[in-house]
Amino acid sequence: MEDGNSAYGHKSISNCCVRYRSKHRIVLLHYPSISPDMNPIEKCWRWIKQALHRRYHQPITEAEMRQAVLVEWEAIPQEWISELILKQEHWVQVLMQRHGWSTPN
Repeated sequence: MEDGNSAYGHKSISNCCVRYRSKHRIVLLHYPSISPDMNPIEKCWRWIKQALHRRYHQPITEAEMRQAVLVEWEAIPQEWISELILKQEHWVQVLMQRHGWSTPN
């Protein structure tokens, strides 16, 4: 899933992605740019950020932060992630009904 935001990649990187998708016959779903409400990974990042804020011991060093993020990433239930993906079609319909405006979370 790509949201069309040019801030995420250099032109040569996106060309590489286009070639990869073409070679592997991957269909790209186009979403409005800067639409985190339509991207399941953004909800995962929010989960991690909230978990990090709840920690008694806040990471101080980069190494501590990396470790904390990995621990919290592993703690996300796979069922929750699968549910996000399964609900994606519903959220596409909501986005269309809202004429591209953000969806309620």
